[in-house]
Amino acid sequence: MINKMLCIIFLGIMAGLSPARAQTAPSAVARVKGQIVAARVQGRVTAISKSTKESRLLHDGDVVAEQTTIVTAPGASVILAFSNGATVDIAGDSKLDVAEFEQDPFSTELKASDIKQETGTSVTKLELTRGELVGRVAHLNVDKGSEFTVRTPVGAAGIRGTVLGVVFRPLENGEAHVEIETFEGLLAFNPVGGDRVLVSAGLKFDALIDYHPRDRESPWDWRPLKPPAAKLTSLSPQEAAAFQSELQNMLQVLQGLGFHLDSTNPPPPPAPAPPALTPGAGSGP
Repeated sequence: MINKMLCIIFLGIMAGLSPARAQTAPSAVARVKGQIVAARVQGRVTAISKSTKESRLLHDGDVVAEQTTIVTAPGASVILAFSNGATVDIAGDSKLDVAEFEQDPFSTELKASDIKQETGTSVTKLELTRGELVGRVAHLNVDKGSEFTVRTPVGAAGIRGTVLGVVFRPLENGEAHVEIETFEGLLAFNPVGGDRVLVSAGLKFDALIDYHPRDRESPWDWRPLKPPAAKLTSLSPQEAAAFQSELQNMLQVLQGLGFHLDSTNPPPPPAPAPPALTPGAGSGP
């Protein structure tokens, strides 16, 4: 009988505490669609909506949404600026899907060239079907849930905040060339079916693999017979100089580029102007 009474008292205390705990628990901030701008377009670059299949030619300053495929003609290129501080330069003869880009809403105007660390958290997922890119990613709040990945048909590179290069070139002989390069920072390359490879500053992962997908334009259901062998080598002086030149180009392009306040956090409307007085009107009789 005493045990039964103690059990009832204990349950009553817990029931009384539960609402208080629920009230004090912090609520998560809902992410919104991030902003992407084509900061510089050279040559013929096409943006294709994955939902409507509509295509358009990109020009400087055009907005790019997630779920968009970017296709560059041979010799063309485009620099995409992301509102979380990432910048991606896509080289010619490349195909990149912006699969996802969401971030916490921000409440101040952001200058692209000034973002050294993201203001909240974000999730960026890019898929490189073919081609190559160079990326400059601001420091991400990974410990709070941020992630930035560049996926290729043979594996994905996870980035915390770094300057990197990703190359995936299918060859005519049934092979494909993959390179994951790090100029600054650290990234992790996770090959399909293999162990994670850490690529630190000044190193690159370089491999040739057998590549036989059913559809080279959509190879994501393909799996390699074996993961690419981990082979880390140092960047050559020429490769390091190319990264340095690319960084300078990016910073120059970002000058003057900004991101507006998120639509979920619009600036307050201006105060209404006072009504104009008509001739002869006054405040008294």
